[in-house]
Amino acid sequence: MGTYSRLGSYLLASELTSDPFGAIHRAVLISGNGFDRHVLARTFSEELFQAGLDTRLAEAGRVVPLLGGARIFGLGYQIEDGKTPHLAWDHVAGRSLAQLIDRARQEQVPFGVDHALTVIQGVAQGLVQLHAKGLSHGVLSPHSVWVSLEGSTQILDAPYAPLVKSLLPKAPTLRQKLAPYLQAEETTPLQRDFFALGAVLYELLTFEPIPVGADLQTVLEQATLKAAQEDAPLPAELRAFLGRLLLGRQPFATVEAFSAELERVLYDGDYSPTTFNMAFFMHTLFREENDRDALAMKAEQGDNYLAYTAAGESLRSGAARVLPSEGQPESPAGSKHTPLLIGGGLVAVVILGLGAMFLLRPRTDPAVQKQLAELSELSLLKKQLEQQKADLDARARAESEKTAQLQKQLGETRSVEDRARIQKQLEEARQRSQDVERQQKLAAQRLDEQRAAEAKTTALPPASVPAPPGPTPEAAPPQQEAAKTQASPAPPPPAPAPAAPTVSEPARLMSQVAPVFPPRALQTRWELNQDHLVRLKVYVNEQGQPMKVTVIEGVPGTYGFDEAAVEAANKSTFSPATRDGKPVRGWTPDIVYRFQKRR
Repeated sequence: MGTYSRLGSYLLASELTSDPFGAIHRAVLISGNGFDRHVLARTFSEELFQAGLDTRLAEAGRVVPLLGGARIFGLGYQIEDGKTPHLAWDHVAGRSLAQLIDRARQEQVPFGVDHALTVIQGVAQGLVQLHAKGLSHGVLSPHSVWVSLEGSTQILDAPYAPLVKSLLPKAPTLRQKLAPYLQAEETTPLQRDFFALGAVLYELLTFEPIPVGADLQTVLEQATLKAAQEDAPLPAELRAFLGRLLLGRQPFATVEAFSAELERVLYDGDYSPTTFNMAFFMHTLFREENDRDALAMKAEQGDNYLAYTAAGESLRSGAARVLPSEGQPESPAGSKHTPLLIGGGLVAVVILGLGAMFLLRPRTDPAVQKQLAELSELSLLKKQLEQQKADLDARARAESEKTAQLQKQLGETRSVEDRARIQKQLEEARQRSQDVERQQKLAAQRLDEQRAAEAKTTALPPASVPAPPGPTPEAAPPQQEAAKTQASPAPPPPAPAPAAPTVSEPARLMSQVAPVFPPRALQTRWELNQDHLVRLKVYVNEQGQPMKVTVIEGVPGTYGFDEAAVEAANKSTFSPATRDGKPVRGWTPDIVYRFQKRR
């Protein structure tokens, strides 16, 4: 059973992130002594409590109905007062944008322009909805934004952000940490929120917050795309967009003007901002955390929470003395102390039992513990891969049966329209079968690698068993040693070998998945009489898994060619880049996807 901390109506299970406001936890709401549902819970810092947040948190409750139940602000908000006031809302698996930026910076994983614009698009939609309702944010920063595993974004602090904004004069530490995202007070609330949005976009592109007090014009001119692992300056259209947000030149007077310019930047440039790419990036960047969270949440759903109910609390606290009613004699002295004696005896038994367990337990070397932990993790991953392969095998059988049925129907039907419809369904079924077959091969390859890693770890000798001491050789007489020294002069030291040149190979495409012709182009009949090419490159990790796709030369317009090519690239298989024969992360050469004309 897991260990939880009580917070009002909730049990805190795990801290997901800490930030200048406090912390966000995964929490459990129970029904009786069983699991009800997961929620996200926000606790606040001591500085905010000292600034008066605990006495004004109810003001956030008046903001929640104004948000209109929009998913982008979080759903199911509950505000609880008490000794430690806090908020809770519906659970969404993900991480904060601040965590995402820190992880991408530490791991040196390229966070490209398309990913940055995907996040900004979601945040901007939230700001537009806020101002349409007559509200403003005021303290927007990467700590305000939650990025889900599906690639969508939420502004989680919208209910209490105006309240925190009013408390900033009494919270100097928080104000200092938010300084890169705060604009001068003489501007309008709309301009302040746009400035914060521009500061977040700048940090997504450069991996650095805006320097406080610096000349922003110079900062923009010198900024480079560090997040995309490039030394090139910011693209001109993005620099101009940031200039309008940050410099106050030609500011957006209305949310409508801002929305129109954002749409132009998103879709008229050479970018492909999609939640699909963002979801793939999130799963890649936080793969270990996501796996641990999934396992923990599954265990939490099956836990027994009796110890955290009112009945469990009374059982843990022991029997309480019952005071006599008025007019009744008090219990004898021996009876009064009986619960204390029993409780003391139980405590002594527990202490002795724990002491015996500690003294008698076998001592395990830390290296062995680490080896066992690695083996357990590898075994768990292997089981997950085996289940994934079993699911793919089942899908393959189902697709095969469906294809056989469609072929049978095609041979029996006589109608031209029905034959065309069945033929189309048959082509789609064959395409799905090919996709499943490729996924099966990839799953089998990963499973073989996992089994090999597990076998290698199992074959390692136990690190805690010391090697038996060998016989100590007898010391040779001094005369013999001297003779040996004279007879065998020390050879001259060998000349240092020249350093071998580093041999690097880029990542390679192993199996290319064919792209699906975009439905939007078919529906609008857009230029179906000519071929369309999408040129891209893929950033591959050490295991050959795609981590990021960058479109180098796409198809103009919003017809979906770039998105289809990126999706096909993410489904393809690759071999990793190598440096001196060892797999490393790296880019592939340019890959071209061709969409052939349809007439």
